Amino acid sequence: MASPARSGFPARTNSRLDAFLRRHLPPEVYDAVRAYEPCIVVSDAEKHTFRYVVLSDRLIYLTENPPKSIRRVVALRDVVAIDLIDDYPEFLNSPDREINQHIRIVYSSTVLKKECGKPRGVGKFLFPLHHSNVNQKVKQENNGPTFWRRKDPRSRNKSFLRSHQANSMPLKDSTPCPSDLKQLSLPGQGASRPLPTLARTFQSPAATGEAACLPLPNTEQQEPPDCKDTPGEIPLRFDGNRNECRLRNSLPASPSHSSSSVEKEESELHLYVISETSSIFLHLKSSWNNYIIRATLSRDPLSSSEHGHVIANPKPYRSEEKIKHFSQLKSELFLQDNTLSKILCLITELRVAAQRNFILKRLFWKTSELFYFLVNKLHEYLPESRDKSALQNKSQRVNELVACIEITQTLGQMFRETEVESSRLSTLAAKKGTLFNLLVILVSKPKLPKSCSPSNDQPPCDSTSADISFDAQLQALILEYTDTATALLYEILLVFQQGNLGLGSTKFAISWMMSFLQSCPPTMAFVASIVKRVAKGLSASLQLLTPCQAVLLYQQFYILKSCLQYSKALAQDIRSDHSEEFRYFIHMPALEKRLPVCYPITEPTTQLCHEVLQLIEQKQYAKF
Repeated sequence: MASPARSGFPARTNSRLDAFLRRHLPPEVYDAVRAYEPCIVVSDAEKHTFRYVVLSDRLIYLTENPPKSIRRVVALRDVVAIDLIDDYPEFLNSPDREINQHIRIVYSSTVLKKECGKPRGVGKFLFPLHHSNVNQKVKQENNGPTFWRRKDPRSRNKSFLRSHQANSMPLKDSTPCPSDLKQLSLPGQGASRPLPTLARTFQSPAATGEAACLPLPNTEQQEPPDCKDTPGEIPLRFDGNRNECRLRNSLPASPSHSSSSVEKEESELHLYVISETSSIFLHLKSSWNNYIIRATLSRDPLSSSEHGHVIANPKPYRSEEKIKHFSQLKSELFLQDNTLSKILCLITELRVAAQRNFILKRLFWKTSELFYFLVNKLHEYLPESRDKSALQNKSQRVNELVACIEITQTLGQMFRETEVESSRLSTLAAKKGTLFNLLVILVSKPKLPKSCSPSNDQPPCDSTSADISFDAQLQALILEYTDTATALLYEILLVFQQGNLGLGSTKFAISWMMSFLQSCPPTMAFVASIVKRVAKGLSASLQLLTPCQAVLLYQQFYILKSCLQYSKALAQDIRSDHSEEFRYFIHMPALEKRLPVCYPITEPTTQLCHEVLQLIEQKQYAKF
């Protein structure tokens, strides 16, 4: 029988298994392993066998104990539900029954079924999805992150469509797009090597910090072979006039395929973990949720096109190259004579590299210097600039806000999917004052100059036209910063949520964080801005939300739910001051019209919205 599992982090502590994985998995797959745990497995192929379950960012593997071979059993794209079952398995001894965690993973599998009389050409995937009835009691994680399971027939149809399309489209890591840094004249040469040129456009930011992007040399290998989708992928096109996704097929179906179709059948994988303290259940749900966000963002056409050159010309994945790249970036960032434009260029390069390679995120948290550096750099410019000349110079303030947005996006990228890294908790717990300063910065609205004062090296300009131009840029940057700050605040909320669930350090608890935030005067205005942004997003037009907007909406609802659950003052303020927004604009019909059913994140967002609306109607404000 397995020895009791470890609690908290890290989730990779078995040296023998870790060495086996390093030898038998490609480097890029090994670096993506999040956790593993000994358990008893029951499935169609396994009957009460002792195995190690190995979790990566896209796949669930099984291996023996001691490990001899490894095989993939479930792709996260196929997962339908992850439940914690409250039962007492008869095959376990009495003591083990009491501490057992029974995890049920429901996933869809592809089967070919014969059919006749089906129309050829473009067709919809609206097959019904039936769930097996389970009589066991499912434990409710009321304080845990929001994860969901389909309930009604309509959501099942939408769920099937989402699941099928996640299979039919290969998942690509979100690739940054070229960004346009107005007002910043970036040097062509750095301190020790040439730096890439940046350009910036003022556009809606990606929810996970992917608005400003920097093309890098093609040194990253694309998705490993065992992570790719199955052959026979069906390209999709999105019908902008309808809330549906269709197959792209302009040619009639061939006779050989006219009598068969691809359908989904559900299978179950049962894991029995003999431990009360194991965190593998939470890691499974967290990785699934992270995958849903990543899969939604991958549907952005610009992001997909930017990754095209990496797919066409993949290069070998070498960890040592990533480590060397990170060390070079770090040393150049700490140079004393760096200008704002050069720092911005280096930070952008760091964010893009971390977005493509998880190992850079691990290196970022291994030491605390870069985290402190970025937070302190934010504090130089937010909520107001330490440079007094920026209080009157709108051009300089534009440059500073552009840099702040990029720094916030980079921090958000470093927080994404790093919950299993023990060094992250160590860094955050070592000097909590830095984390508190970051929270205050995120909820504070940046201060803007009142007048336009051109710098001495610029010729006099028409003050009226200059004011109009800079005012428009500043207002656009304020909105963009609010969205990137929302995405980063969501990631920090997850850190405290994990502490609330007994993971890692008890110094982090969501109720304590919300208590700190409600004591900060700017928080009320920040929450109000989120409510107004959600209301505007659901009522501004009949256009469907983009993938980035959909992810941002999910994060906004998550923050609102946390405020309603854990802060009496913020909950009361939301109910009293924003009742009209929730009555007329923020409701389920408006959400259903704006969210395409083919987005993987549509169902969890719908569930979050439903929970927020329920909390709005409750008289009990908070849980303590």
